[in-house]
Amino acid sequence: MTKEDPAFAKALAVGRPPNITRLFPHSRALIVSGKAIDRALRAKGKAMTIAANCRNSFVMRGALLAAQRTNAAIILEIARSESNYCDVSMWNLATLADQAMNELGITVPVAIHADHYGIKKTEDIPAAKVEIPTLFEAGITSIAIDASHLPDTENLLANIELSPLVPTWAGYETEVGEIKGASGLSTPGRSPVSHRGPQRPTASIRTGSPS
Repeated sequence: MTKEDPAFAKALAVGRPPNITRLFPHSRALIVSGKAIDRALRAKGKAMTIAANCRNSFVMRGALLAAQRTNAAIILEIARSESNYCDVSMWNLATLADQAMNELGITVPVAIHADHYGIKKTEDIPAAKVEIPTLFEAGITSIAIDASHLPDTENLLANIELSPLVPTWAGYETEVGEIKGASGLSTPGRSPVSHRGPQRPTASIRTGSPS
């Protein structure tokens, strides 16, 4: 799509989530929900995107230009831990992305993801209840609540407690830690509770080493 394409104008009108339209009312950047990208990939079938880690604006701009060149939706992300030492953070990523997309003429859909929002102990939950809403106020459109450092049951309970803070329109990901099959901890068949997680439409569950 080009910025003159009527389809792009329609996408801008209906595709941007409410926090983005409030923050950037006159923007021509198609920042969308992570859920919207997930649903589009499922509908297309045999499709995927990447989540580009944006520790600095050079990486972010390069990822956006590559996505535009290949006409591909993309997710821009930064982890909670990285927000403590990188110039890009969970609170300014959306603003930086919106600025770059308008400047570079990016027309592909872009989601803004808060990756690995870590809950390492149950005592972290009260602070998370205060902080998570501020991420969406700052333009985050997708979040990964990572309580995989906790035992499976506590991981699930933490996500159940925090999931109401994620807007229903937003992308929502959880983490279940490592799955090693016959050689290790468990298999999907033996971990139905962990793998189903909170019953939230189109929430994704990532497996892998906690980080």
